[in-house]
Amino acid sequence: MDSQDLVGQIFSYYRVLERLGRGGMGVVYRAADMRLDRIVAVKVLPLAGMLDPERRRRFAQEAKAASALNHPNIVIIYDIGMDGGLDYIAMEYVAGQTLHQLIGRTGLPLRDTLRYAVQIADALAAAHAAGIVHRDLKPGNIMVTEKGLVKVLDFGLAKWVEPQEPSDLTASLAVGPQTEQGTMVGTVAYMSPEQAEGKKVDSRSDIFSFGVVLYEMVTGRRPFQGETTMSTISAILVKEPSPLSELVGDVSRDLERLIFRCLRKEPERRVQHMDDLKVALEELKDESVTGRLISGVASAPSGAVFAPVAARRRSKLLPALLVAAALLIVVGAAAWLWLRPRTAGPAVLTRLTSDSGLSWSPALSPDGKLLAYASDRSGEGNLDIWVQQIGGGEPIRLTRDEADETEPAFSPDGTKVAFRSEREGGGLYLAPALGGEARLLAPEGHRPRFSPGGDWILYWVGIVDPGSIAGSTKAYVIPANGGEPRQFHPEFANIRHAIWMPDGKHLLFLGTRAVKPDFSAS
Repeated sequence: MDSQDLVGQIFSYYRVLERLGRGGMGVVYRAADMRLDRIVAVKVLPLAGMLDPERRRRFAQEAKAASALNHPNIVIIYDIGMDGGLDYIAMEYVAGQTLHQLIGRTGLPLRDTLRYAVQIADALAAAHAAGIVHRDLKPGNIMVTEKGLVKVLDFGLAKWVEPQEPSDLTASLAVGPQTEQGTMVGTVAYMSPEQAEGKKVDSRSDIFSFGVVLYEMVTGRRPFQGETTMSTISAILVKEPSPLSELVGDVSRDLERLIFRCLRKEPERRVQHMDDLKVALEELKDESVTGRLISGVASAPSGAVFAPVAARRRSKLLPALLVAAALLIVVGAAAWLWLRPRTAGPAVLTRLTSDSGLSWSPALSPDGKLLAYASDRSGEGNLDIWVQQIGGGEPIRLTRDEADETEPAFSPDGTKVAFRSEREGGGLYLAPALGGEARLLAPEGHRPRFSPGGDWILYWVGIVDPGSIAGSTKAYVIPANGGEPRQFHPEFANIRHAIWMPDGKHLLFLGTRAVKPDFSAS
């Protein structure tokens, strides 16, 4: 059916101008809206699709999903209907090229990659916030205008979740109902492992697909490839993609690490939320614009943004992690000043760690000779606690659990380190400073702090809103050798920034008293 057939046979108020090609499950035409005098894109479900109830349902799903979102980086849906016996969707006409066309065989320049990636992440974050998972993200479903504006298209395979040719690898597979578990839907080369296995998917599946797209934007190649559909699926399930540094000579290490965090096989080990991913990309984008992201190495603050998100955080990680990176520099300066000979002259900063990945959450031993910090230098994809002598030498790996460990704190005698671990739901652990078995002190705890005498450990539990005094945090103290935690002043609804006083008997803190409702008034 050509354009002339469509004119007068399908549309009474859309005048078809030209055929643009296939788009998702339909054929797309550029048309003129005769009522509102504007150019639109009209997607028509082919006649063959009219006989397939599932294709018709997905066709309508695309319109409903996209129309439920109001975002500058998501295509706008104007109308959906049937005319001349054919289903159609009228949508915003986006003049430009698909991301697939722009990537080509060599990939995109770094600045363009980050410019587009931030917009894609913003669009997906909005969809996920509305409880919509795209499930078919790929370069062919992303348009880029001449001015660099990104539009995410084709929500035909989108799935609502709770809010918080066959051999062609670009062909979409659709077997059975879209919402049925055990069904594999999507574009093979961009599927997440759980999607390829027909398992239940959530927003983290889109994060994996986004990682695939980002990998291709940088290298011009897909991370998972095979000669057949099944070999591609096998690669997605069991193989690790080639390092970007092997394919691209000059690539940011931090960008590479972020991409590989998106491409982890297990959903719980990926970046957990698209909005956190957007913040990390924005930081890299800002650094690329100012020239700080060069020669494959980013400055210290950018390395901090890639801390894994093991659980939903109400606040952005970036400010806290930037502070952590700055603290590492301050600790280095303090240690140098403490140990240097007392001679005149300006202070000189000395770099203490040289890990290729993320190093943050530093703690200095009371005698100033040891530094404990969290790092993923092992290359196993998680953060561990490492202890290093200030004078130099290789650091000692204190923890080896698959979960992330952060927030170390030395005991006053420097022989023990307390830290936060995400293992088994999260809690505080204690281990010998130079290596040994760690034991659980308290569940849920954060930021352990020893009393001056070393007999007690202060920590907090709850949720912190850094932009407000409001929140729900409680302070506890527990014997350093183990025992029953004691809540500190339970009449306070929120205790923040608690520290030990020098006498070891009092605490200084910022808090908000709980207000009990007064029912005495009539």
